[in-house]
Amino acid sequence: MSWQGVPTEVLTRLERYRLQPRQMHAAAIRGERLSPRKGLSIEFADYRHYAPGDDLRHLDWNILARLDRAYLRTYQDEQELPVYLLLDCSASMAFGEPSKYDLARSLAACLGYIGLIAGDAVYPVALDGRVNEARAMRGRISYRRLIEWLRAREPDGRDLSHSLQRFAHANLPTGMAFLLTDGLDEHLCDALRTLASRRHELVVIQILSEAELDPDLEGDLKLIDAETGDALEITATGGVLTEYHKRLHAHCEAIRNTCRRISALYLQTRNSQPLEEILQRGLRPMGVLRD
Repeated sequence: MSWQGVPTEVLTRLERYRLQPRQMHAAAIRGERLSPRKGLSIEFADYRHYAPGDDLRHLDWNILARLDRAYLRTYQDEQELPVYLLLDCSASMAFGEPSKYDLARSLAACLGYIGLIAGDAVYPVALDGRVNEARAMRGRISYRRLIEWLRAREPDGRDLSHSLQRFAHANLPTGMAFLLTDGLDEHLCDALRTLASRRHELVVIQILSEAELDPDLEGDLKLIDAETGDALEITATGGVLTEYHKRLHAHCEAIRNTCRRISALYLQTRNSQPLEEILQRGLRPMGVLRD
C-alpha cells in the first residue's frame, strides 16, 4: 500500500508546536522568528516581494492600494530558521511493516508542517546517492508541495554517508537538520562529524524495524544486502543471533556516542511506534519542540 501521508487530525494537533533551536542561525532572508540578541529593537528594515504563504500581517496595504503590488515589510530583529529534512532513501529503509521509510516520511511531513506554519524555511533533501539541489519551501501553502515531494521519492538509493558528506559541503545557511535514517551505514559516524563541523544543529532520528531489533530466525538462511545485492549464507543458531545483537548494539551505541560528542541530539525509535508518540514523548522532552 502506498504512503498515505499524515492524517488531518494529527496536523491539527501539531498547530500548537514550534521547533525550538538551541541557537540562532544566520538565515538567507528575514523571517518571523525573533532574535534573542540584546540591544536591538524590532525596527523596519526593508521590503520584499510577497510570496504565497507569507504572513499577511506584514503586508504593506498602502503600497498594494497605490501600485497594485504586494510587498511585505521585514524587520531587523526577525530571522528565518532554515530547517533541513534529511531523508535517508537507502534501499534498506524499505524494510519492515510498516516500512521504516514510511515512518521517516511521516515524521518529515510533521516536522515540515510545524516549520512551515511558523514561517521557517523548510528544505527537504533526499539522501539517495544522487546530486540533489536543496530548495526552500515557505508558508503553510507549501505543505502540499512537501507531501508531493515525499511521495515522489522511493527508497532505492545507497551510500548514505556519501550523500551526507555532499550535503554538509553544500553552500547553504546553517540551521536545524533532522536526519531520518536507519543508520545502517558503517561510515555514518564520520559523516555526522563532518556535518557537525558545518555548524548545523543536528537531530538524528534512527528508525529500526522490529525484525532488525529482535529477529525471529532459525535454520539455514541466505541473507541478501538490499543495497549491494551481496549474499551471505548463515545458520541462525543461538550463538549467531547473540553475536548479531551484540554488533547491532555496538553500532547504535557508536552513533549515540558520536552524537553526544558533536552536541547533536539522538533518538532511536521503532517502525511500529505511533507517530504522535515519537513527537510528544521523544522529541518534545528533548527540547526539539515547544508549545
